[in-house]
Amino acid sequence: MAEPTVKPTIRRRRIIERPRLIRALDRSQARVRMLVAAAGYGKTTLAEQWAAQPGRRVSWVRARRATADVAVLAREMAGAGAEILPGCDRRLRERLNATNDPAEELSVLVDLLSEDLAGWPGDAWMVIDDYHHVRESSTSEAFVEAVVLRSPLQVLISTRDRPRWVSTRSVLYGDVLEIGQSALAMSEEEVDDLLAGAQERLSPGLLALAGGWPAVIGLASLTTSSPAEPVIELELPDQLYEFFADEIYRGLEPDLRLGLGLLATAPSLDRELAEELLGAERAQRVCTEALTLGVLEERGGKLEFHPLAAAFLEERARREATKDLSAVINLCLGVYRRRREWDAAFDLVERHRIDAELEVLFNDALDELLNGARLATIERWIDRAERRRLVSPIVEIAKSELALRHGRHMSAQAFAEVALSMLAKNEANRFRALVVAARSAHSGSREEVALSYYRLAEEAALNPRSVHEALWGQLMCATALELDEAHELMRTLEETLTTRGPYELVRMADKRLGLGFRFGSVQHLSAARRVAELVDHVDDPFVRCSFRCAFAYALNLGAFYDEAAQQTGLLLNDATEFRVDLALPYAHLMSAMASTGHRDYAAAHASLDVAVAESRRCNDEFGVQSVYAARVRTLLQEGRSSEACATEPPSLEESLRSMRGEVLASRGLALASIGRLEKARTLAREAVGSTNAVEARVLAVAIDAVCSVNGRDPQMHEHVENMIDVGFEAGAVDLVVGTYRASVDVLSVALSSPSVRERTVFIVGRARDEQLLEFLMSGSASLDPKEFLSKREREVYDLVCEGMSNSEIARRLFISESTVKVHVHHVFDKLGIRSRTALAMNAARDRWRHATPTATSGSPLGSTSSSDSNRSIAE
Repeated sequence: MAEPTVKPTIRRRRIIERPRLIRALDRSQARVRMLVAAAGYGKTTLAEQWAAQPGRRVSWVRARRATADVAVLAREMAGAGAEILPGCDRRLRERLNATNDPAEELSVLVDLLSEDLAGWPGDAWMVIDDYHHVRESSTSEAFVEAVVLRSPLQVLISTRDRPRWVSTRSVLYGDVLEIGQSALAMSEEEVDDLLAGAQERLSPGLLALAGGWPAVIGLASLTTSSPAEPVIELELPDQLYEFFADEIYRGLEPDLRLGLGLLATAPSLDRELAEELLGAERAQRVCTEALTLGVLEERGGKLEFHPLAAAFLEERARREATKDLSAVINLCLGVYRRRREWDAAFDLVERHRIDAELEVLFNDALDELLNGARLATIERWIDRAERRRLVSPIVEIAKSELALRHGRHMSAQAFAEVALSMLAKNEANRFRALVVAARSAHSGSREEVALSYYRLAEEAALNPRSVHEALWGQLMCATALELDEAHELMRTLEETLTTRGPYELVRMADKRLGLGFRFGSVQHLSAARRVAELVDHVDDPFVRCSFRCAFAYALNLGAFYDEAAQQTGLLLNDATEFRVDLALPYAHLMSAMASTGHRDYAAAHASLDVAVAESRRCNDEFGVQSVYAARVRTLLQEGRSSEACATEPPSLEESLRSMRGEVLASRGLALASIGRLEKARTLAREAVGSTNAVEARVLAVAIDAVCSVNGRDPQMHEHVENMIDVGFEAGAVDLVVGTYRASVDVLSVALSSPSVRERTVFIVGRARDEQLLEFLMSGSASLDPKEFLSKREREVYDLVCEGMSNSEIARRLFISESTVKVHVHHVFDKLGIRSRTALAMNAARDRWRHATPTATSGSPLGSTSSSDSNRSIAE
């Protein structure tokens, strides 16, 4: 006959202080301190006791499974840091809101947070609890390691496993304090204190088997009944834990047991959810009992089961309450969806293998996860779907979004097309698949393909917001392709813009400027000036940098160099502070353009050097090509035509049409300045034949003007007048300024033309070239290019005209022969002469003119200048 089961009597839980461990933590001077042991060793409780000591400020990162996603971890560490240093999370949050791939930008995120934690006070600590969740991701671990190493942050880490970045050497040398499992195990005194006399009923063998494990000792302290005989067969501490947990479980009322099991099913629990699952009165009773027993803790508004207790209780619920468990799972999922707690919902779906809900979860959560840059989380979800052989369009869309953010645009387009093959024309996800296919093609510069997908997306759009997104994509592609429909698309977007906040207005102003650049004129500059005051109110650093870059470029093209320099400073600060690396080449390029406008050529070249280095670092061929064009035009303004022509052009194999035109036309202007007129005109035709962009349009007419003046074309006045008119109309007078500085005869012709003289004076005034203007308009007035020689270059010029060789000049002036050679080339460039013979002949003609006055001496072209020599060379 079986003996009746004895129902155990349950005692109340007691928490004891552990002063020996608190003293060990306090004695250490290490900036990194760790509690390392398996579950149930009281790590969190000890950390809370230590954190509560007087004179210590502590912020907490409660790691969980989602913390393996570096985007989640970075936000939580930044938020914890802001509790001590208010505002230190701002830059990192803004960057995360704009980034495509946090793992790729890990060093940027580390830089931002490390710099903002630089003022971390000596009495403050950040506790990272349950760090073992972080350890599941090498990226997340690398983030913690780098932030700790590069900032004065002090951290206390509780974890089941030592962080990979903590070496045994660092522990031995005291750089890191590690309190391990043996130290965290309870001493005999602590066991006696916790059991408070109950140990008489526990055999010495059982206590020895417990090995000081606080979780087991704690459970043993809750029951006053003597253990049954099977205890002697237990071999492992975890079996012992289950034994005592079962003892306590049997001592509870059935309703309480069931309630605990159902609550333990919820991955994320608070009192509100507990009430939804059990009802208000029952939830209150169950939670109170669980808190009393110590299997449940309440921290920061959350109810947290001890991990060992949660596993035990959930396993019992699966066995004893299948029907109730199913209802609880459905209730939990509903609450998590309503609250948008996607991690908890996924954990529940994964734990209970509810594959049908996984597809629904993808649909509900994907956008929010993408906007939060939670790529690691999406990867985990995709992996789960593939392991469960879930075939679904939304999974393919998720794979496409992920591939696109990792820079694999061909794969991204392929995944999107697989999704499209599964979707009917009227399904909501069809629009989504079309848009990601279009974005993938656009990222790979397949603009025609992208445009076709955006058009299909417009047809598939189910609401005005989706229509707007499709039209915006069409505008990007049509602008890149320089299609006339871009203007109509721009008008439509302006008319249908429903929200007119700073973000929308700044983004629209940016696009208007870009559209003008591509179609031959700088438009809406006044509107951009008005919008500029809103830029600081835009949270997205990429949108801010994009607008400031376009705005600075428009100002530079308009020869508003002071304003351009100011905007460039703001752009550089923003791009540097928020690590928008893609904007840095253009920030330095804009700085170079403004410096060239101010005739500070040394600063311009320094900025161009940085710009090309940044472009190559970012693998940005467009940036490299832009720097080449700006470099050539800067050299021309300095009078270094030969160097401008000798500068090797970049490859244009995969260039945009607008950039191809600018590169060709800039080189053409250089060739025109040294007399290679036919080649220059050929490049001008190629430039305007390849693009409608403003740079090619204005530079092409500038080449015509220079060629006609240097070639003494009878229609040179018409060509110069056309250059002035086109430059003004296009809003790109900077290109006119660069032209007349490189070929001063062009300015002389413009000033002699009544139809454009006033406009020419306006341009010269805007560029602050009044000194040049005064010289040209003076009564003495013939234009002598020798006026632009430096003192040393004039000395070299005079000695060359005397027939001296480079070595003779070097000895005469006490300089090296190589330096003489450089000066000679500069003289040739500034005078437009290509040989010593031509230089000597030019000097002889000058001497003759000074001896014999001519009828043309009052004309701006009366002196022999570069054009005569260039014409003879060209002929």
